[in-house]
Amino acid sequence: MSGYKEVAARIRRDVEAGVWPTGRPIPGIDRLKDRYEVARQTANRAVQHLVAEGLLYSEGRRGTFIRPSAPAPLAARDQHVYRDASGYFFTPGAQDWRGIGTPTQKADVPPADVAALLGIAKGEHVMIRDRAVGPPDASHPLQLATSYLPMPLVGQLPALGAADTGPRGIYDRIEEHFDAPLSWEETVGARPADDREQQQLKIGAGLPVLVVTRVARVGEEVVEVNRTRMSADRFSVTYPVLRDDTARRPRAAERSE
Repeated sequence: MSGYKEVAARIRRDVEAGVWPTGRPIPGIDRLKDRYEVARQTANRAVQHLVAEGLLYSEGRRGTFIRPSAPAPLAARDQHVYRDASGYFFTPGAQDWRGIGTPTQKADVPPADVAALLGIAKGEHVMIRDRAVGPPDASHPLQLATSYLPMPLVGQLPALGAADTGPRGIYDRIEEHFDAPLSWEETVGARPADDREQQQLKIGAGLPVLVVTRVARVGEEVVEVNRTRMSADRFSVTYPVLRDDTARRPRAAERSE
């Protein structure tokens, strides 16, 4: 009797051979169990194993689909902020990406770590702006961004809570308001994708998301925290490796000789 991992390997070979087209659901569990001559439970475990690996993704009652392949990485982030006619952007390879779906704005309580970064009390409301983007030909987003803005600033700048923030977005509104440049600091990490991220990014539970937390400041004042999430297998982070004073050449000992 075939174990579920052996059946998963056979399904993977069929996927790679193009037996089922990308963008359409693979056969249901009952058809798979007949195809591979295994118990229904074994076929189901094999499919769930491939979902966890990221080869497949589930859309509930619509079925299980083959995840489209993409070059890795699809886009790379570095240590620079860029600007074009649309405003500031942080990923050069995603410069022409567009919004997918309808952005949302709501006043709600942020995660505790975001509240700490904003310098507000736990449970205090902020303005939360959610946006999903992807390449011009994408059918689903590849990047999710959530912006958290302190309510006192939104009170001074109502555009920050509006559906239309005006030309070039919230960063231009903030710089215009303060008549001063923004500065940013980013922290990059990774974690398992939550249910909503799996659904929107079309990834399985076994794939982590790259999480970039960006803090925007005017002087010492934090005016926004942005949390961007993307499938970790489609993005990379690139930066120059600089020598610390302790690693400079010639070394102190060599200079004294």
